[in-house]
Amino acid sequence: MNQTYDALPTSYKLDDLSFTLLGATFKQETGESFNLPQDAVSLGLTTPSGEVTNAGLLLCDQGVLRHSRVVCTHWKGKEKGAIDGDALDDQAFFGTSLIMLLSNTEAFIRNNSKNPWTIRGMRREENSDYPFKAVREVLVNALIHRDYQNIGAEVHVDMYDDRMEISSPGGMMNGSRIQDLDLSMVPSMRRNEIISDIFGRLHYMDRRGSGIRRIINSYTRFKIKPNFYSNEYFFLVSLPNRGVTSKIKHITEETQLTSGETQLTSGETQLTSGETQLTGEETQLTGEKMTLEVWKTSIRQKTENKFQPRTVDKLAKLMMIYEDKYPFNRQIVANRFEISENAASRLLKKAIDCGIVRKEKRGVYYFRVS
Repeated sequence: MNQTYDALPTSYKLDDLSFTLLGATFKQETGESFNLPQDAVSLGLTTPSGEVTNAGLLLCDQGVLRHSRVVCTHWKGKEKGAIDGDALDDQAFFGTSLIMLLSNTEAFIRNNSKNPWTIRGMRREENSDYPFKAVREVLVNALIHRDYQNIGAEVHVDMYDDRMEISSPGGMMNGSRIQDLDLSMVPSMRRNEIISDIFGRLHYMDRRGSGIRRIINSYTRFKIKPNFYSNEYFFLVSLPNRGVTSKIKHITEETQLTSGETQLTSGETQLTSGETQLTGEETQLTGEKMTLEVWKTSIRQKTENKFQPRTVDKLAKLMMIYEDKYPFNRQIVANRFEISENAASRLLKKAIDCGIVRKEKRGVYYFRVS
């Protein structure tokens, strides 16, 4: 038919769906009003005969195409399944417009970053774990260039201690592998022309094909760079955690000592057996060795039985996952406890008063395990 997937007509009519979010976003980003019947045809959301295209189904409020999904997971550690109870947070977004999928996924990444991007006036602060421009570019490309004909796959966002990996179904359109190409000369090819054009109009992406350069430039001052990989089935981008890479770079620069300075005497390098032996209390602070019952007992003692037993049980399980090293927020608590976010806020305030949780800054919490 000489058409891209998103241009193909479906059995839906314009009256079956709504495009409120697209219209509002269009107005906000372009300053132009969105005339649905007229603009739907010109943008490619419907055919001239009134049939809604696949692009329309992807951008409508209802998110009719159920395989248009983004699965987000924040893993504990540097690999999947490396630690028991290793999922710090996980959410799946679907049943909504691509615009909302993008917004929800960005919120997940922000909430699961120790140093999230912030807004100061009209400018974004870029002293964050992951640069906003690079995150936006990778997510947009994952959503608009994925192979939507593969209905058994979805976009995945996997966050680790040292990096974030974003993968989407479908490799390079010309069959090449991104890792074999000169990244400064990668051709711009669109698998889904209509949604690519609309995202360009909304200023979510650059229509000049400079996205990869923008991603790389976000890491100019950092030692570890983004990594790109593809095969015939999927495309993956790995973004280093800049909070980790900056420390590595700093240590590398600061610890370049002369050979004379780095030679330690045998007396300086020898530690006594007493210095290397940890007490039972210290070793119990590792989540894998501390039993759930010990956590429960600790919580009961600190809270003086102010929480119900089932609340103590859930707090202990959450504490085993996060320990005192990983941040969490009220949304995570709400999901784990299956309560509203307002109820989660009240629970967190009570936990702070009892000394088992500390508030790092607005929306960021850590457990106190000592």
